[in-house]
Amino acid sequence: MDVFKKNLFSFCILLSSIILSDAQVFKAEIIGGINLTQVNGDQEIGYKKVGAHTGIGVMFPFNFKRNQENKPWAVSMEILFNQRGARARNLNYNPQDTVAKYSQGKFRYLLRLNYVSIPVIIHFTDKDKWTVGLGMAYNRMFSSKEWEYDVLQTHDSLRLNPNDFTVLADVRVRIWQQLKFGFRFEYSMFSLRTRSFPYTTKNRAETRNQYNNSLTFYLVFMLNEKRVERTKKREKIEKPYYY
Repeated sequence: MDVFKKNLFSFCILLSSIILSDAQVFKAEIIGGINLTQVNGDQEIGYKKVGAHTGIGVMFPFNFKRNQENKPWAVSMEILFNQRGARARNLNYNPQDTVAKYSQGKFRYLLRLNYVSIPVIIHFTDKDKWTVGLGMAYNRMFSSKEWEYDVLQTHDSLRLNPNDFTVLADVRVRIWQQLKFGFRFEYSMFSLRTRSFPYTTKNRAETRNQYNNSLTFYLVFMLNEKRVERTKKREKIEKPYYY
């Protein structure tokens, strides 16, 4: 973990130096938003866990044609703090669920996962307003906690893989000058863990692989992106009227 922290610190220094050294080529990003998450393969359905999605990034615009000012393509790299997991408040159809085990209405299940994420995304911008992107991300888990019926779980069988590789799709729309609103869907490529459930709706034990599944809504501010010049509406010239 100490080696990861050193590498992460070095990456932050490198990212900052790139942004400051050549601001004319690279675009810096400040990102903030929320994650709505679930873990596929557990006993719950729905994006019920809310978490933070914050960080910085750098974008490099390019074009496949030489000597062309318009550069609709770009590649970006971000470093983010991401909170994921799963949450359940209501009883499901598990025979183990009883009112006595409901922890007096607090929650039946809660999984908190904290990650440092490094996404790399290819973007395409259309008419300087809409931007769509596809990419991958490396996510390193630095803390996790899991509760069942308000009891903190500590046994080894519930340990998760600290390395999570995800694929993602990203859409952004300009809402005002350098400020953009974004939506992102992200899913794990490999399982976080394999867990056995002694009771299911089929009244038999099941073993399932679990995957992170998240929807993200965020704002991004492009620090050194050129402001969009709005074309002024032509003034209407009244035609002379001849009697």
